[in-house]
Amino acid sequence: MMKNIHIYISLLLFVVLFSCKKTETTNDETKGFPRLIMQKADVPGIIDGLQKYPLLQSSYENAKEIADKGIEAGIVVPFPKDPGGGYTHEKHKRNYIEMYNAGLVYQLSGDEKYAVFVRDMLNEYAKLYPTLGIHPMKKNQSPGKLFWQGLNESVWLVYSIQAYDCIHEFLSVDERENIEENLFKKVVEFFTVEDKYSFDRVHNHGTWAVAGVGMTGMVLDDSLMVQKALYSTKLDGSGGFLKQIDELFSPDGYYAEGPYYQRYALLPFIVFAQALENNLPKLKIFEYKNGVLPKAVTTVLQLTNSDGRFYPINDAIKEKSWLTPELVFGTDIVYKLTENPTLLDVAQHHGKVMLSAQGLDVAKAIAEGKTQKFERKPMIIRDGANGDKGGLSLLRLGESENQTSVLFKFSSQGMGHGHFDRLGINLYDKGQEIIPDYGAARFLNVAAKEGGRYLPENKTWANQTIAHNTLVINERSNFNGKLERAEESSPELVFADLDNPVVQIVSATDENCYEGASLNRVLALLEVEGRTYLIDLFNIKNQESSQLDLPVYFNGQIIDANFGYSRLNQYEILGQDHGYQHLIVDAIAENLPHTASISWMKETGFYTVSTLAESKTEFFVTRLGANDPNYNLRNQMGMLFRFPNSKDKKLLTVYEMHGNYNPASEAVLNSEGSVKELQLIEGDDEKVALILHLKNDKKIQLLLDLNFANESKNTIQVEGNTIDWEGNYKVITN
Repeated sequence: MMKNIHIYISLLLFVVLFSCKKTETTNDETKGFPRLIMQKADVPGIIDGLQKYPLLQSSYENAKEIADKGIEAGIVVPFPKDPGGGYTHEKHKRNYIEMYNAGLVYQLSGDEKYAVFVRDMLNEYAKLYPTLGIHPMKKNQSPGKLFWQGLNESVWLVYSIQAYDCIHEFLSVDERENIEENLFKKVVEFFTVEDKYSFDRVHNHGTWAVAGVGMTGMVLDDSLMVQKALYSTKLDGSGGFLKQIDELFSPDGYYAEGPYYQRYALLPFIVFAQALENNLPKLKIFEYKNGVLPKAVTTVLQLTNSDGRFYPINDAIKEKSWLTPELVFGTDIVYKLTENPTLLDVAQHHGKVMLSAQGLDVAKAIAEGKTQKFERKPMIIRDGANGDKGGLSLLRLGESENQTSVLFKFSSQGMGHGHFDRLGINLYDKGQEIIPDYGAARFLNVAAKEGGRYLPENKTWANQTIAHNTLVINERSNFNGKLERAEESSPELVFADLDNPVVQIVSATDENCYEGASLNRVLALLEVEGRTYLIDLFNIKNQESSQLDLPVYFNGQIIDANFGYSRLNQYEILGQDHGYQHLIVDAIAENLPHTASISWMKETGFYTVSTLAESKTEFFVTRLGANDPNYNLRNQMGMLFRFPNSKDKKLLTVYEMHGNYNPASEAVLNSEGSVKELQLIEGDDEKVALILHLKNDKKIQLLLDLNFANESKNTIQVEGNTIDWEGNYKVITN
């Protein structure tokens, strides 16, 4: 009810703001053009700043280089025929980037050749676009006309309308009329009439579409376009920009589809918001939903590893880092809003700024020495529109390139781009991905790989639970692989304490991903005598005896184990469905010791996983690639601990980061894991003691109240001794 009232008030405000005609436009006519992001009144100051601030100057030179290359190559607007990665697809992408940069350079240089280039390019599009039907390579996603999917068309519009905005005053009335009537209004009609499903959809496709149409409305003085962009084609708030902000972002600024898509969607969110701020300041868009859009920028920056790459949960291309155009816009815009000096550090890593008032402020502040180091901190990030659909936990020890970080995922499904990986983890150390997430099965814009689309293996492998570092019951994925069921519920955060200097600890539960079973996972990250340990306890309540599989994927080379295993000479596949059909069994072991440990090496570091085993526990070394006729799956090694015929069970695993290899001096330090034996002692009312007996005869003890609801005194018997503690947990090292 409150959300509907809020939408009604926003719509009423819009109607009041634009209730008269032609001044009924989205602008004060005296402002002139450009009026979207680069503002006419700001141009003299930006030109002056080019002489003073090196980062602004180099950014201008970069834009000029792009525009000059476009002019030199000449104008080519091909008839669209190719999917992602094909010539016509890539050419239309280059065209909007070249137009956008040429428009900016025209404003800052006054050289008319750049305006002529944009004008002539848009004239060619005005000839072509009215002749186009739906793209011939359409498949699955909502198709466009210039591009195989409408999403790319939206991106084209977001950039192209900014280019037009920059040259508007250069054009004659007839030239404007031709471009507006035969191009921009036709594109807007496509989105708001022919593909209004995508336009009104609460999804990143819809975000790009409403941003492009809304910005076009501002330039064309069409308030109806802007209203549709804000409130949907029905003008009732059932879709549109505000609805997207309401539903796609949590109060902490987390985007429902995950960091990779948050990075992508941020550009239309933040750029359209800045255009609204410049043209409709009374809307106070950056204050909407308690200022969630600026939070979204700082949150997604935190969702990067120390090497700058985004944590690749859900459908993600693993190579993407914070060095992206989307975050240049986001960082600069949010810096101007907040003057957060740590964002200047991010901007310096980018090596470029926007050619706007925002970029000017960032370049000026950097030149004046105001930069402070950006720090990645331990934190809980809530998911869900109201922050009540689980979330992510970031456990972090150390600083900068030496940081160890753990991502614990207990978030919602993530819509169509989410994976079935409830309570999954990923581990990073010193900038390296040690226990990885697979991300997406996709070769973006590689025409030979399904035109750059998501591959079939994205569903059969990357989405499935076995592809992630979390528990699998009876070789079935969470919710039996059914998206609709997965969307109905989310895990719950049980407890977190990330401020303790001794240990960072978090617990989350999912009671719905497997019928008849409740899963709780507790993670504790701590450092003892120069070694970093991640203690991992799965607490399973299960109504039926089941097979429990705990996969651990790793990057690196196996170097040692405290048990024997047999390499297989014959090709053997781990299972038949739910992703198991893609795993080749490389080695097996049975009769594991009570504490089974295996070590591997990655670059210059050593890593050991130790698991509390029993007589029936089985062990597999796996590699990815079975049932993959087109080599669509990347190489990935893994190991799997199997606990057959298990009902209620507690699985204790410890990951250890230790040692160093110096290739220059050929020196090796602490290459062996320190854990000699694991011990799990259960007391009354879900009290447990997790004990790491080390090879140096010392111990690390983690005492837990798994109910995480008792702040009073707790007691447990350990080897004949009574140990008391207060609170939810206690760490003892001796």
